[in-house]
Amino acid sequence: MSILPTRNYSEQATVNILLELKKGGNKALGEFIWQYQERFYCVAFVATLDHEVASQLAIAAFQNVCAAIRPMSPKQLTGHGWEWLSDFIVDAIAQYHEQHTPAPGGNPQTDPTADGSANMDWETTVILGTQRVKRCINTLAHEQKQAFVLRHQLGLSFNQVVAVLNQNPDNVMAYLHRGRVQVVKCLGRG
Repeated sequence: MSILPTRNYSEQATVNILLELKKGGNKALGEFIWQYQERFYCVAFVATLDHEVASQLAIAAFQNVCAAIRPMSPKQLTGHGWEWLSDFIVDAIAQYHEQHTPAPGGNPQTDPTADGSANMDWETTVILGTQRVKRCINTLAHEQKQAFVLRHQLGLSFNQVVAVLNQNPDNVMAYLHRGRVQVVKCLGRG
């Protein structure tokens, strides 16, 4: 038996909370917010680096989820999980970026082949203790760490990471690639 819940279990738990939320009631709403407030806030904070704005974006995302659930039938809710919910916070962030930050440039700023990281052997990666992995993640450059955390810890899709960071897709791909390479190198050093 695994220590952590499986992805299917987690997805089913999310569906159950959404079904209860559809039925209404403060208990279901409280449970839903309790389960996802950290994730929504964390994604928003990585995007904005502003506590107040991140809180407002998380609240807006929760309101949009509640509004979207009301007209849905219970059958439509099955199969929805974090992938569906994450779109709400990413959409709120994308609207924020449209209003407050310039569009990302057309030319990528980074080249993953420039430092030789494109030749990394991924098969040497092994599963190690969480403290070691966290220490390695904390050594990443700021942009790499943001992309890595959004993609691998918070479970956003690549396109969602691009939207949250408001960056050129080539830059985000380079940040993710270099971040993975640096984590593997760090883990290899012990």
